[in-house]
Amino acid sequence: MPTSTRVRGSTNRREAWPPAVRPWLAAAIVAVLLPAAAACGGGDDDADPTAGTSATVESGAEREDEAEEEVEAQAFVTRPDLTPPVIDVTVDAPGTGYYFLAPKQAGAQQGPLIMDGRGEVVWSQPSEQSVADFRVQTYRGEPVLTWYEGRSLGGYGEGEFVIADTSYDEVARVAAGNGLAGDLHEFQLTDAGTALILAYELEPADLAPVDGPADGYQLDNYVQEIDVETGRVLFEWSAHDHVPVEDTYSELVPDAAATEDDRDEDGSEKAPFDWFHANSVTEDGDDTLLVSARNTHAIYAIDRRTGDVRWTLGGRSSDFTLDDDARFTWQHDARRLPDGTLSLFDNQANPPTAERSRGLVLALDEDAGTARVAREWVPPDDVLAGSQGNTQVLEDGGAVVGWGSEGRVTEYGPDGEIVFDATWYPADSYRVFRATWTGRPTSPPDVVARPGDGGIEVFASWNGATDVAEWRVLGGDDPGALEVLDAVPRDGFETTVVVDEVDHVAVEALDAEGEVLATSGPVAP
Repeated sequence: MPTSTRVRGSTNRREAWPPAVRPWLAAAIVAVLLPAAAACGGGDDDADPTAGTSATVESGAEREDEAEEEVEAQAFVTRPDLTPPVIDVTVDAPGTGYYFLAPKQAGAQQGPLIMDGRGEVVWSQPSEQSVADFRVQTYRGEPVLTWYEGRSLGGYGEGEFVIADTSYDEVARVAAGNGLAGDLHEFQLTDAGTALILAYELEPADLAPVDGPADGYQLDNYVQEIDVETGRVLFEWSAHDHVPVEDTYSELVPDAAATEDDRDEDGSEKAPFDWFHANSVTEDGDDTLLVSARNTHAIYAIDRRTGDVRWTLGGRSSDFTLDDDARFTWQHDARRLPDGTLSLFDNQANPPTAERSRGLVLALDEDAGTARVAREWVPPDDVLAGSQGNTQVLEDGGAVVGWGSEGRVTEYGPDGEIVFDATWYPADSYRVFRATWTGRPTSPPDVVARPGDGGIEVFASWNGATDVAEWRVLGGDDPGALEVLDAVPRDGFETTVVVDEVDHVAVEALDAEGEVLATSGPVAP
């Protein structure tokens, strides 16, 4: 475990915020939470009012009209509390693992969602808070689910991070330290039992170098490494202390303060300048961290001990010469791969710099200072993601690309062929991952029985159980002495079977070998 390193000294900065920031925060929260309350949706990661969709960058008014379109929701008899969006699968991939996403926006149920290669729900957990970066990781040598939950402030978040075991029970919760609140963009666990996170913080700043006020305000970005068990901050890094604000590609809007509801950035307390916009941090060996910053179009290698920037890839101050086709803009999700290449999601918007986004792998020659394209994955349509997105390179050489604001995921095989493609648009998901997973809830299966044509309709489900191959229906007049009535293969999240009329029914979840995994309580039709 690394020793504690404070790259910039800090106190409880949040308590020191000036009163003038509170109206801005309130406006930001209202702007995000009111639509969410009305439609059970969540906030957009990058929250650009001109975020692009379907290869086009639309005006703010057009996006406002589009926001009124609500996603179609699923419904289950056994779990009426679960209303995840309908998943439209155009290329299915049965048996290749599960997909992990956190739908939001457009009236979608917020919360983590696991689906299979047919788009069927495996596990769904609704949340009143914004959820992001849902995936499988390893903690203390065991597979776990991890995600961010908190509130979205229209481009970043303020919340905490959850670690859950294979029973979906919370085993740990991580919070940012030094008076900061954790941001939604990253929750990366390490083998040393630490977590790498990001945080956004409003701070006074001299914005004269970018034609803003000398006594202005900006959103500084922090990287922290937290010891999961103790919550101790082992490392903290400030973008403002190490990267010049002139490297930004974001632009100030001088008339932004004309109305209190105007969210455009003028560098004031109400509309601070988001000049850096960190959106990923991960390890690059034992002594280096890789940080992606959307608004500088750059990826930074940071010395884990000193905080010094070892090199910059892309943007205005690149230490590398990039081939023309290797240039990326507004990117997300930078990761070093085992073969030494570097993967990222190249948004190419917003504003647009190309006709479509792409998953990208770059080969870096650090001695020569050059970067070239090693691999890329383009969308099946001209998809241009104005915000969010990720590229997960798989062990077999394929890749899963989450198209961020476009509410879509595409998986590519080792040869580049599309092996899975699905969408839940107009809802979106910050990232999408594929992984193997074995889940076994501690709660019993759910069952509902009701009179139907020709007998009793029995509905069975077990939210999160991955080993159920068959449902066996038990029934009889005495709830303490039920007999087997029928057995049917599991059919998606909720399986329906019709049995003869009885006074009570229950269901047993069976695995592929016919062993009973769990039994529901008896219910009366």
